[in-house]
Amino acid sequence: MNKKTAVHISIYAGIINLAGILSFFGVDSLIAVAAGIIAAIMLLNLLLQGLGSYIASSFTVKAWVKQTSSALLVIFNTFVLVCGFIYVAQDGMMFFNVHCPQSREFLSGRPGFREVMFTAENGRTYHGMMYQATDEKAPLIIYFGGNGEVSYRHMRMREIQNQWSYFAGFNYLFVDYVGYGLNGGRIHYLNMYEQSLAVFDYAAALPNVDNSRIVIMGYSLGTGSAVYLAANRPVAGLILATPFARGYDLYNNVIPIFFGPMRMLVRQKLPSEEFAPYITCPVLIIASRDDEIIPFSSSERLASLFPGYVDFMILDNVRHNDIFQAGEVFGRVQSFLEGIKIK
Repeated sequence: MNKKTAVHISIYAGIINLAGILSFFGVDSLIAVAAGIIAAIMLLNLLLQGLGSYIASSFTVKAWVKQTSSALLVIFNTFVLVCGFIYVAQDGMMFFNVHCPQSREFLSGRPGFREVMFTAENGRTYHGMMYQATDEKAPLIIYFGGNGEVSYRHMRMREIQNQWSYFAGFNYLFVDYVGYGLNGGRIHYLNMYEQSLAVFDYAAALPNVDNSRIVIMGYSLGTGSAVYLAANRPVAGLILATPFARGYDLYNNVIPIFFGPMRMLVRQKLPSEEFAPYITCPVLIIASRDDEIIPFSSSERLASLFPGYVDFMILDNVRHNDIFQAGEVFGRVQSFLEGIKIK
């Protein structure tokens, strides 16, 4: 090994070690992963080139073999770089962190609305918004929003569109995901699951909440949290709008490559299908055959995994973001909630 090669190896190995140190101390993990991938590719290429030079100097190698080897090395590098980009960039493309201070200002001082802040047993502080229908003890809806939804904007929309009558008699709670609204940190499906339990435990202890009649409602991304929570806490009902069976379905709906070993690239696994069989409460599912974001087949497969009866409302000619604007959807939700309320 010549001096130049030794210097290169030291540099690349140093980058790998730096990436590990950054990750260990909690510095942005994606930066650490990116640095590690780049360094690993450089180091591997250097080793392969060194091996190629050794073979070429020790044996007679035909020109076409050298050319083929070079071409395969380029293909390998490209494949690894693409995989690295997918692994590092996917969270930024999947989660749209929203804050919306103007909606918070709009709701400030309005009757029935109050900001929520609590610190869970995990030490993390969560923020959100609650609509309190009555000062007396009442049933509660815990809502988990879709990608890009934040509690203040969601509550403002409910208020402007005068939708509270559909949830009559229920208080309504929406706590923002990690990294959304006033919450710090970076969202991940595991801290979504952790948060869902913390939200339920917080809500169940509130004096104005009838904790025997807590209904979980999830939309799109939020159905992952809703299903996990319903499988791990005693909830009275579960409403899922445009749910998915697993995170792989969301990825493959965009780029259908995440099969076999390629599944290792999926960071947000969201395995709702694993939790559905443990849910025994009443379930309402709303899904559209023309949903362009979440495949209808994934919603259908999830529905088949619940052990009890599922009220499955199937829509046609309704796109993903228009699910709640479709006729009769809120009427179906209202009827489901009425059944919970009179129990």
